[in-house]
Amino acid sequence: MNQATRQAAEAFRHAVNETTIGELSFPTSLDASRRILKAVENPDIGLASLAKIVVAEPLLSAKVIRLANSVALNPANQSVRDVRQAVVRVGMDPIKALAMVLIMDQLRQSHRHSGCRELSNRLWERSVNVAAISFVLARKLTRLNADEAMFAGIVNDLGRFYLLARAAEYPALLEDEVALAETINDLAPRATEKVLDALTLPQPVVDAVLASRTYSGSMPPNSLGDLLYIARVVSPRKDPFDEHDTRVDLDNVSAIDFGLDQSLVTEVIAASGDEIYSIVVALES
Repeated sequence: MNQATRQAAEAFRHAVNETTIGELSFPTSLDASRRILKAVENPDIGLASLAKIVVAEPLLSAKVIRLANSVALNPANQSVRDVRQAVVRVGMDPIKALAMVLIMDQLRQSHRHSGCRELSNRLWERSVNVAAISFVLARKLTRLNADEAMFAGIVNDLGRFYLLARAAEYPALLEDEVALAETINDLAPRATEKVLDALTLPQPVVDAVLASRTYSGSMPPNSLGDLLYIARVVSPRKDPFDEHDTRVDLDNVSAIDFGLDQSLVTEVIAASGDEIYSIVVALES
């Protein structure tokens, strides 16, 4: 790491560590998605009222209808065409996940540097894949709430999306992928906590995301944190930051090393390929 990169990394670390929750901000274009998140968290809102809010946001409406008609949520192949029916079928937690997808996509599109763009796109693909796997594993292996698992999978790397957006302000750091990856990985736990708190997300989801870096060894997983850990380990979309972080031994990041019955998980994922694919398409499109 040369001096310019080192100075940029230190300046970046200082800026992120000095940022308080109240100072976190997102582009104005994300306000619509944040309104959806706030509405869904209102315990008094009904599905009919939520549908009126969703229908006012065309892109979100399209995503809700697409998810409602996915193989995972529509096994009987009885399609819905209007937002109200789609909202009823999908439910509040998945709509919250879709709103978060829009926020993440806006952050992804906001990265101005080509190096950021590649990392951001790969992280986006991984987040969506982890969310889909989390949903299927929760439903087929556990008694955990599958919708909550999908949402937790979506926000699992939101802190690193935020950091990547901020890193665009430090061009010298972006020229060194190893330094960038190591710096963002170091800052990710605290940044993730700050961002999730700033969005006033449910505390169980925040706790699960923060706990998902370690695995208790239980199988089937009995906590949302363990479920997220497993989904990240078995996801075919590899972590782009860990690949560049020289401190991470990818050969030893194996589910088997942590006592996980990987064959069972692999069988479930293989048997649920259509469901996972349909969720990924609904979230990405």
